[in-house]
Amino acid sequence: MTRIDERTVPRSPLARGAAGDERDALSRARLDLGFNVATVALIAFLLVLFFLDIGDYPLLGLTIAAWVLVAVTLVAALVLRFRLPDELPLWLYLGALGVWAIALALDIAGSWPGGGAAAPLTAAAAIGPALLLCVPVRPARDILLAAAALGGVLLIVVVWRALPDLQLLGPGMVTVAIAVAPPVVGTQIVRSLRTLVQLELDLVQVQSTVVSPGYAIGMLASEELARLDLAAERLLDGVATGRTELPLDEDTADAAAGIATELRLHLIQGRTETWLYHAVTESALLGPSVTLSDPEGLAAGLNRDQRDGLLTAVWLLISDPVRAGTGQPRTLTLELARPVGTYPRTSNPGATMSIVISTSGVPRNGVDPAAWQAIRKVGRYVESFSGSILRIEVTTVSDTSAELV
Repeated sequence: MTRIDERTVPRSPLARGAAGDERDALSRARLDLGFNVATVALIAFLLVLFFLDIGDYPLLGLTIAAWVLVAVTLVAALVLRFRLPDELPLWLYLGALGVWAIALALDIAGSWPGGGAAAPLTAAAAIGPALLLCVPVRPARDILLAAAALGGVLLIVVVWRALPDLQLLGPGMVTVAIAVAPPVVGTQIVRSLRTLVQLELDLVQVQSTVVSPGYAIGMLASEELARLDLAAERLLDGVATGRTELPLDEDTADAAAGIATELRLHLIQGRTETWLYHAVTESALLGPSVTLSDPEGLAAGLNRDQRDGLLTAVWLLISDPVRAGTGQPRTLTLELARPVGTYPRTSNPGATMSIVISTSGVPRNGVDPAAWQAIRKVGRYVESFSGSILRIEVTTVSDTSAELV
């Protein structure tokens, strides 16, 4: 019997940690170089702007000091980046923020109108691109809070300076945008890339079940079996080499009995849990969102193409909102049953199977076309909408000979 009604499914720490490490490594490798180039280009532009208006600064020395502080942190970040841990230590990040706060105050004081034209806030605006270097190595919350604080201070200064002459408001708002946009956009890019990589890794893991036997143990159970195999091997090796005396003492006998019991339980589970059960429970995306009902284990009778089509369709229906960045995945119910009046699967190797997919929150034209193509691989289907609920009824012919493949 295969039925899943739980909303949360335990995940293997080993698998979760490996996927997280791979995801973070890919994010850094892809984004570090691009962020470095963008930071240097924006700061070079602001530096040129500073030299073009150098005669307008009432207290030029303060602005130069601000630029020196920004340049020092920029060089230090570019030089030390690959010598630091994967995540920038909090104390080092706070130290950089402190230096940038001093640079911000110096630039505001050095460019404050002294009766003449207002000089642009170049060093203060350069803090935003410099903050972009921290995006891949600090949590998004830290970056957004710093960007919000920087933007808020600059906005107050720009509006205050524009009160006597509203024509200064436009260039001032451009300065605020240059300072705030890079870290905010960079944070969104990192978040989107991590989501994409997580989805692709999850899809690869889920599709690996397509080629597995109809009834089999899953990846998480494989890890447990590897542990039990090692424990049994050590026990047998101890007996063979004489390290473990016979007859076994009470503790060793209990340990051996525990290993045998767990192995028998895994063997039983391997004959009752289908590939579809493992595909759903071991997926970080499908596990919390899909309710599977397959009391007869009919999924084991699907051939490889049908499995691939069904799994791809379900994955696309669930992942659409996540890939679009619109929120949490949808909820989906997947039911497999024999139509009323058909023979049991044990006596009819080519019996008809009914697969019903129900999901909520799907607009009428919001289903990925690839999902329909995948469903056609499973069998004939009829879709219907009731409010915001999409119901897909698929009729297919299962092959019990595929259950042991």
